[in-house]
Amino acid sequence: MSQAGIVNVAGGGGGGSPVQTLTGNTGGAVPPTANNINIVGSGGVIVNGNMGTSTLTISLTEDAPSYVNVTHAMSPYTVLSTDYFISVDASGGTVTINLPDAPTTNQQFIIKDRLGYGGENIITIKSLSGVTTIDTEASYVFEDDFESLECLYHSGNYEGF
Repeated sequence: MSQAGIVNVAGGGGGGSPVQTLTGNTGGAVPPTANNINIVGSGGVIVNGNMGTSTLTISLTEDAPSYVNVTHAMSPYTVLSTDYFISVDASGGTVTINLPDAPTTNQQFIIKDRLGYGGENIITIKSLSGVTTIDTEASYVFEDDFESLECLYHSGNYEGF
């Protein structure tokens, strides 16, 4: 196999991550005739490259965080692993948001009462099965209009902040 070269990738989710050096060979995980380099990094960073005949072309894209609008009619809504910002419209009534029981460690979710009905119509956030807690509680209930919860999954439970 011939050495494809060294690729320096800056970033890794928009958080000012340090430059990562990736070294690859033609062949490897992709058939040698394809001359492709595909790397999926943390934070939604995707590197796609093609060796071509004599040059290496690389494009770097970063997926925008996933935005989901949840209404009373969709409740209970089960959060997907690809969701990030869950915007809640509780104008039609109460809404329950079910967080995944065991997402990827350090995965974050933001839940927001977008229209200010959290004080009037209950918005409840809990894990899908109710086993995983949020700050040691079985659920988190919005009590104020426009309230939000940012939580991170770590060590088998969610930490809210």
